[in-house]
Amino acid sequence: MKRIVTAFILFGLISSSVLAEGFAKSVKTGNEAYYNQDYKTALEHYHIAETALPESPELDYNMAGVLFNQGKYEEAIAKFERSLNSTDIDLAAKAQYNLGNTHYRAGDFQKAITSYQEALEINPNDVDAKYNLELARKMLKEQMKPENQDQEKQDQQDKQQQQKQDEEKKEDEQSEQEQQKEDQQNNQDQQDQQQQPQDQESDPQKMSKEDAERILNALKDDEQDIQKKIKRHKAKGNYGGKDW
Repeated sequence: MKRIVTAFILFGLISSSVLAEGFAKSVKTGNEAYYNQDYKTALEHYHIAETALPESPELDYNMAGVLFNQGKYEEAIAKFERSLNSTDIDLAAKAQYNLGNTHYRAGDFQKAITSYQEALEINPNDVDAKYNLELARKMLKEQMKPENQDQEKQDQQDKQQQQKQDEEKKEDEQSEQEQQKEDQQNNQDQQDQQQQPQDQESDPQKMSKEDAERILNALKDDEQDIQKKIKRHKAKGNYGGKDW
């Protein structure tokens, strides 16, 4: 913005035969206040002059310069646009140039570009208008860049959020499947435990290892008793003496 300059006073004195002495005095006083950067006083005197000649493009241009320096860009734009009605080519060129400056300061770089281009159509040799035109184009490009970056950032965040939701959904489904399997296994184990005593009672052939060993030992004991009885019987039968 180093070449963005404020609007400058263009209004020239008109012959006293056309304008009243009070109007000319108000314009002169307003111009002096403007050059002294007393914009409030300058605007007051321009308003006084405006009551005498409300359709003056030169006065609109001067008032626009004051409003620009006060930061009242919307009002300045309206006054600069009114000053374009002048038949003075030099005034029209400067009005377009400063209208571009006002749009630039207001942050509307597209309109600033248009005003600078129109100023150059009137005066192709305006170096400041050329410089400001390129500056406005650069600023417009920079202005659009953050919007694209914000959109890309938002798209990336939406994508990451969707991925996170998909992963959470997948984890929930896996957890639910594992829980179902666990529940099924628990149910099966409970059924097996409930059926196991019935199976042991209904099948007399099934016995524990300890029971089998006890039965086998009992059979051995019985067999030993039988063998002892047989031996005693044989010993008694072989007796050869005579029984008196």
